[in-house]
Amino acid sequence: MSFRRVLGYYKSRMARLPGTPHSIAAGFAAGAAVSFTPFMGFHFLLGALVAWALRGNLIASALGTLVGNPWTFPFIWLAIYEVGAAIMLDSESRVPLDDLSLSYLWNHIGDVLVPMMLGGAILSVIVWPLFYFPLARGIERFRKMRFERRLRKRSTEVAVTGQAIGQDPA
Repeated sequence: MSFRRVLGYYKSRMARLPGTPHSIAAGFAAGAAVSFTPFMGFHFLLGALVAWALRGNLIASALGTLVGNPWTFPFIWLAIYEVGAAIMLDSESRVPLDDLSLSYLWNHIGDVLVPMMLGGAILSVIVWPLFYFPLARGIERFRKMRFERRLRKRSTEVAVTGQAIGQDPA
Protein backbone atom coordinates (compact mmCIF):
# COMPACT_ATOMS: atom_id res chain seq x y z
CA MET A 1 0.00 0.00 0.00
CA SER A 2 1.40 3.41 -0.89
CA PHE A 3 2.20 6.06 1.69
CA ARG A 4 -0.30 8.45 0.11
CA ARG A 5 -3.11 5.91 0.40
CA VAL A 6 -2.28 5.15 4.04
CA LEU A 7 -2.18 8.87 4.81
CA GLY A 8 -5.57 9.35 3.11
CA TYR A 9 -7.03 6.50 5.14
CA TYR A 10 -5.84 7.99 8.43
CA LYS A 11 -7.12 11.44 7.43
CA SER A 12 -10.61 10.07 6.86
CA ARG A 13 -10.49 8.03 10.08
CA MET A 14 -9.43 11.14 11.98
CA ALA A 15 -12.30 13.19 10.53
CA ARG A 16 -14.79 10.48 11.50
CA LEU A 17 -13.78 10.44 15.16
CA PRO A 18 -16.58 11.47 17.50
CA GLY A 19 -16.49 15.08 18.64
CA THR A 20 -16.22 18.55 17.26
CA PRO A 21 -13.50 19.59 14.82
CA HIS A 22 -11.95 21.57 17.70
CA SER A 23 -11.79 18.58 20.03
CA ILE A 24 -10.26 16.30 17.40
CA ALA A 25 -7.75 18.89 16.18
CA ALA A 26 -6.84 19.92 19.74
CA GLY A 27 -6.33 16.30 20.75
CA PHE A 28 -4.13 15.47 17.77
CA ALA A 29 -2.14 18.70 18.15
CA ALA A 30 -1.62 17.95 21.85
CA GLY A 31 -0.25 14.50 21.04
CA ALA A 32 2.00 15.88 18.32
CA ALA A 33 3.27 18.67 20.56
CA VAL A 34 4.04 16.26 23.39
CA SER A 35 6.10 14.20 20.93
CA PHE A 36 8.53 17.12 20.95
CA THR A 37 9.48 16.52 24.58
CA PRO A 38 12.28 14.24 25.77
CA PHE A 39 9.96 12.19 27.99
CA MET A 40 9.91 8.92 26.05
CA GLY A 41 7.43 6.45 27.42
CA PHE A 42 5.19 9.18 28.81
CA HIS A 43 4.00 10.70 25.52
CA PHE A 44 0.60 8.93 25.60
CA LEU A 45 -0.05 10.02 29.17
CA LEU A 46 1.19 13.59 28.66
CA GLY A 47 -0.73 13.88 25.40
CA ALA A 48 -3.92 12.70 27.12
CA LEU A 49 -3.43 15.19 29.96
CA VAL A 50 -2.86 18.10 27.58
CA ALA A 51 -5.80 17.02 25.41
CA TRP A 52 -8.03 16.73 28.47
CA ALA A 53 -6.99 20.23 29.62
CA LEU A 54 -7.82 21.62 26.16
CA ARG A 55 -11.06 19.61 25.92
CA GLY A 56 -9.52 17.61 23.12
CA ASN A 57 -10.27 14.11 21.92
CA LEU A 58 -8.17 11.53 23.80
CA ILE A 59 -8.09 9.07 20.88
CA ALA A 60 -6.85 11.85 18.61
CA SER A 61 -4.13 12.70 21.15
CA ALA A 62 -2.92 9.10 21.08
CA LEU A 63 -2.82 9.26 17.26
CA GLY A 64 -0.98 12.58 17.48
CA THR A 65 1.82 11.05 19.51
CA LEU A 66 2.62 8.94 16.45
CA VAL A 67 4.25 12.06 14.98
CA GLY A 68 7.14 10.97 17.16
CA ASN A 69 8.21 7.58 15.88
CA PRO A 70 11.50 5.72 15.34
CA TRP A 71 12.09 7.57 12.06
CA THR A 72 11.41 11.06 13.41
CA PHE A 73 12.75 10.86 16.97
CA PRO A 74 16.44 11.35 16.07
CA PHE A 75 15.56 14.57 14.22
CA ILE A 76 13.20 15.73 16.97
CA TRP A 77 15.76 15.08 19.71
CA LEU A 78 18.49 16.87 17.80
CA ALA A 79 16.20 19.83 17.13
CA ILE A 80 15.00 20.18 20.73
CA TYR A 81 18.54 19.88 22.05
CA GLU A 82 19.90 22.46 19.62
CA VAL A 83 17.07 24.93 20.34
CA GLY A 84 17.44 24.51 24.10
CA ALA A 85 21.24 24.78 24.03
CA ALA A 86 21.08 27.86 21.81
CA ILE A 87 18.69 29.57 24.19
CA MET A 88 20.78 28.66 27.23
CA LEU A 89 23.83 30.23 25.50
CA ASP A 90 26.15 28.08 27.57
CA SER A 91 28.79 26.85 25.12
CA GLU A 92 31.02 25.24 27.78
CA SER A 93 28.39 22.73 28.93
CA ARG A 94 27.18 22.05 25.40
CA VAL A 95 27.47 18.37 24.50
CA PRO A 96 29.92 17.77 21.66
CA LEU A 97 27.75 16.00 19.08
CA ASP A 98 30.71 14.34 17.36
CA ASP A 99 31.79 12.66 20.64
CA LEU A 100 28.27 11.68 21.64
CA SER A 101 27.91 8.21 23.14
CA LEU A 102 25.53 6.45 25.47
CA SER A 103 28.03 6.49 28.34
CA TYR A 104 28.59 10.23 27.89
CA LEU A 105 24.83 10.82 27.95
CA TRP A 106 24.44 8.71 31.09
CA ASN A 107 27.28 10.52 32.92
CA HIS A 108 26.14 14.00 31.83
CA ILE A 109 22.36 13.58 31.82
CA GLY A 110 21.77 17.08 33.21
CA ASP A 111 23.83 18.68 30.47
CA VAL A 112 21.61 16.99 27.90
CA LEU A 113 18.21 16.81 29.57
CA VAL A 114 17.88 20.44 30.66
CA PRO A 115 18.44 21.90 27.16
CA MET A 116 16.17 19.20 25.70
CA MET A 117 13.38 20.09 28.14
CA LEU A 118 13.71 23.78 27.34
CA GLY A 119 13.87 23.18 23.58
CA GLY A 120 11.02 20.68 23.80
CA ALA A 121 8.79 23.19 25.59
CA ILE A 122 9.51 25.84 22.99
CA LEU A 123 9.05 23.57 19.98
CA SER A 124 5.87 22.08 21.47
CA VAL A 125 4.35 25.55 21.67
CA ILE A 126 5.32 26.12 18.03
CA VAL A 127 4.16 22.69 16.81
CA TRP A 128 0.70 22.77 18.43
CA PRO A 129 -0.81 25.49 16.17
CA LEU A 130 0.96 24.03 13.12
CA PHE A 131 -1.15 20.89 13.55
CA TYR A 132 -4.30 22.38 15.11
CA PHE A 133 -5.37 24.99 12.55
CA PRO A 134 -4.97 22.96 9.33
CA LEU A 135 -6.53 19.90 10.96
CA ALA A 136 -9.54 21.80 12.34
CA ARG A 137 -10.20 23.37 8.93
CA GLY A 138 -9.69 20.05 7.16
CA ILE A 139 -12.12 18.23 9.45
CA GLU A 140 -14.75 20.96 8.99
CA ARG A 141 -14.37 20.73 5.20
CA PHE A 142 -14.50 16.93 5.23
CA ARG A 143 -17.66 16.89 7.33
CA LYS A 144 -19.31 19.56 5.19
CA MET A 145 -18.54 17.62 2.00
CA ARG A 146 -19.78 14.40 3.59
CA PHE A 147 -23.03 16.08 4.67
CA GLU A 148 -23.57 17.54 1.17
CA ARG A 149 -22.89 14.14 -0.39
CA ARG A 150 -25.52 12.56 1.86
CA LEU A 151 -28.04 15.28 0.93
CA ARG A 152 -27.41 14.71 -2.78
CA LYS A 153 -27.83 10.97 -2.35
CA ARG A 154 -31.05 11.45 -0.39
CA SER A 155 -32.48 13.87 -2.97
CA THR A 156 -31.62 11.40 -5.75
CA GLU A 157 -33.44 8.62 -3.89
CA VAL A 158 -36.48 10.86 -3.38
CA ALA A 159 -36.52 11.74 -7.09
CA VAL A 160 -36.32 8.07 -8.10
CA THR A 161 -38.87 6.65 -5.65
CA GLY A 162 -41.09 9.69 -5.28
CA GLN A 163 -40.98 9.49 -1.50
CA ALA A 164 -38.58 10.34 1.26
CA ILE A 165 -36.69 7.56 2.99
CA GLY A 166 -38.58 6.24 5.98
CA GLN A 167 -42.03 7.27 4.75
CA ASP A 168 -44.87 4.79 4.38
CA PRO A 169 -45.94 4.34 0.75
CA ALA A 170 -49.67 4.92 1.44
